[in-house]
Amino acid sequence: MSNFSTLSTATSGLSAAQRAIDATSQNIVNANTPGYSRQRVLLASLGGTPAASFHTGNSKTAVGGVRVSDVVRIRDAFLEATRAAAGGRQAALTSRTQILQGTELLLAEPGETGLQSSMDSFYSAWHDLGSNPTNSSAGSVVIQRGLAVAQQLKSVSTGLSSQWTVARHTLVDVAARVNQASSELATLNDGIRAGQASGKPVNELLDKRDQLVRDLAGYVGGYATTDDEGLVSVSVNGVSIVSGSDWSEITVSGAFDLSTAGSDPPGLTVGSYSVPVEYGSAAGLLATLRTDLPELSAKVDSVALSMIESVNAVYALGYDSNGDTGLAFFSGTDAKSISVVPAVGGSLAIASAAGIADGSVARRVGDLADDAISAATLAAAGVGGDGASVQWRNLTTTLGVQLQSLKTAEAVQDAVVSAAEDSVQSDAGVNLDEEMTNLMLFQRAYQASARVITTTDDLLETLINRTGRVGL
Repeated sequence: MSNFSTLSTATSGLSAAQRAIDATSQNIVNANTPGYSRQRVLLASLGGTPAASFHTGNSKTAVGGVRVSDVVRIRDAFLEATRAAAGGRQAALTSRTQILQGTELLLAEPGETGLQSSMDSFYSAWHDLGSNPTNSSAGSVVIQRGLAVAQQLKSVSTGLSSQWTVARHTLVDVAARVNQASSELATLNDGIRAGQASGKPVNELLDKRDQLVRDLAGYVGGYATTDDEGLVSVSVNGVSIVSGSDWSEITVSGAFDLSTAGSDPPGLTVGSYSVPVEYGSAAGLLATLRTDLPELSAKVDSVALSMIESVNAVYALGYDSNGDTGLAFFSGTDAKSISVVPAVGGSLAIASAAGIADGSVARRVGDLADDAISAATLAAAGVGGDGASVQWRNLTTTLGVQLQSLKTAEAVQDAVVSAAEDSVQSDAGVNLDEEMTNLMLFQRAYQASARVITTTDDLLETLINRTGRVGL
């Protein structure tokens, strides 16, 4: 091997070591960058090739060295897909739990400000009136307690409608985020294809692509596939939203308010196709919009109707001071329309017959606080079913159990996501100790190649300046 080929070999070592140091430095400075995958320089030997040197007389001089064959990013596709899927399930549970937690706060049960406390106070006021039937102040208290019950039922119903509207707005925002991510992913696919065709590095683009795929999984549970060109396509239960450089817009369809959610349930569509979302925050939102909140609203209306019918069934038997009977204490048919009919405490129909002043009917209304009496009253009125208190307790208990179940599932899924993320980071994350070791290794390689060049330079100087000189 000639000195000139030695210089060429050492120079290739310098270049390779410098490129490896650059990649290692890139890893170190991005150790805390979300979504970054560590990069590794792949080196390949340059085999000896026959070549003539400068008049050495050797026509088979070997020219060797090293070259950078590629700079690859360390990222396991299976681990990344597992992490994305786990994140989609977690997002669905989280979005649903958050809305139901707000609903639980709205009900304010158990507590002194909840509807159950208001109903108990309402029935208690009737008992007080039954003990003092001529006391108009006691009658005014009954009316005020009745107004409090009606107002609380309206407040709960209105609150559920507001939560439904907020959830739908949130779903629209999620759809907008999906469209933005889909657009960016399609553009990235174009950039990755162009970069690979021209031989330019695309590792950073691939990292961003994986992050967008993970985002789409968190939004709608999107599933990604990669073709032979490295382009990613994303579908949601078979409905394509990204295919290469093309993407499809997702829109929110269905009802705009809670009152029509049952007949026109909200959903996501791509063109004329419905998107059956099972995971992602959209899935949790759709579950609350289609099922949770409409069912809760219907149950609250049932509580209100039970209160109206049971109280009116007993109250209609009473006579007021004018001798009128068959009157109603409550009006309305649901939680939004319930209201109190009497306006004056001294005009309540609480006597068992005209022209007498007894409070037997008032006491019977107060006895509706007993679950069995309330149910029997509704049955006698031809309505049937449980009383308002029983229905309300069942509603709050069912919601509490459902919310606790979701919280448990969310905690389990958090552990799954954490384990999946640890696996991704163990594979693709930057280990500073490892990178510092690599940095020292490539630094030594660079220094060694530089030393070869220095030594070769000294040899060439000796050969050129001193060959043929005698006595030196």
